[in-house]
Amino acid sequence: MDEMEDLAALVDMEIRELVNPRSTVFRRLDLDIGDVNPEKAAEILLDNPRIMYRPLFSDGKRLVVGFKPEEMRELL
Repeated sequence: MDEMEDLAALVDMEIRELVNPRSTVFRRLDLDIGDVNPEKAAEILLDNPRIMYRPLFSDGKRLVVGFKPEEMRELL
């Protein structure tokens, strides 16, 4: 879980905010994202990395999670 905590901390988010609840894989899990605690979110992400918001852009210090063109341009 430490890796997920580190990743979430880079973008000042909770681990479960990295989970895309609209992803097909997450919907198949039949979970309510509001009921997922940080430990469960980390477990889900490690077992199913495709449910993480994508793309991920980083300059080594900052991270942009999800398709956010303006933030992506600032990072580049």
